[in-house]
This record gives sequence, structure tokens and C-alpha cells, in this order.
Amino acid sequence: MARQPRKSSPLPADAKPIVLALSIILDRIRSLPRADREDLFELVQALRQASGPEETAEVVRAMEEILAQVPVRTQVMPLDDSKPMPAGLEKWARYVGGEIQKHRKAAGLKQADLAKMTGLTQSHISRLENGEHSATHVTLEKIAKALGIEVRQLDPSAD
Repeated sequence: MARQPRKSSPLPADAKPIVLALSIILDRIRSLPRADREDLFELVQALRQASGPEETAEVVRAMEEILAQVPVRTQVMPLDDSKPMPAGLEKWARYVGGEIQKHRKAAGLKQADLAKMTGLTQSHISRLENGEHSATHVTLEKIAKALGIEVRQLDPSAD
């Protein structure tokens, strides 16, 4: 007897946007560097253990920050990392990273301290300081606030 193909029931209309959003998020997670994926999965565990709405909101913000990041090399050359990165973007990422590190050290903070104050992970702070990631404006605002400085002290082009 021939096996009949299983008929799948169509998704309810209100579930389709959720499935689409999940597929986009999964693609984004797959495109993250391994360290960012590991950080994200650690945050998923922290989300499960969050003790209240404020802690939950902090963890969600940290997860959003990781998902919003675009590694400098991926942003510039997604298909071929062997080509040199445009000097302007690399120079900006390194400059901003250096400023973050300078102000963090001047404040007497370790990367882990700054990470805790901003809701980011220590490894993410490290990659920013090393110029491996291009910081978003939101990230720069968090870091500047934690350091008690203006964003333009980290990035003179910020308004």
C-alpha cells in the first residue's frame, strides 16, 4: 500500500507573522560569530532564571544588543574576509574601541564591571574595545552613561 503524504494544517493567520519573525531571528543567530552566539545562549538561560520584570527587561535588552550588532568585517565584506577592510570603517571602530577602553580604565573599571553596568557581556565589551565590532549608537549611549561621560567623548561624530 502506497504511503499517503501527511497533510499539514495551515497555520492560523495570527501565527504566520510569528513564524516569519522566528525565521529571521534564527538566520540572524546563525550569522553571529560563535562568541556572540554563546553569549546569547547564556542570556537565554539568564532569562529563564530572571527574578522579576526589571531583571527580565535587562536580559532582553542585552539579547537585543547582541542581535543588533553587526561585526565590522561582516558589515563591510560579508562574503570575503580575505579582502582588506576599508580603512575608514576599521579606523573608526578601533578609535571608538580605544576610547571605550581609555575611559573604562580611567574610571577604574574592569571589562566585567562595565558589562554589568551596561547589560552587555564582557566578551562583547572586549570585542568593541579591540575594534572587532562596530558599536551601535544605543551601545555607545549605554557605555557613556555607565562611564558618566557624553557619547561624543567616545565618538566625536555622535550628535
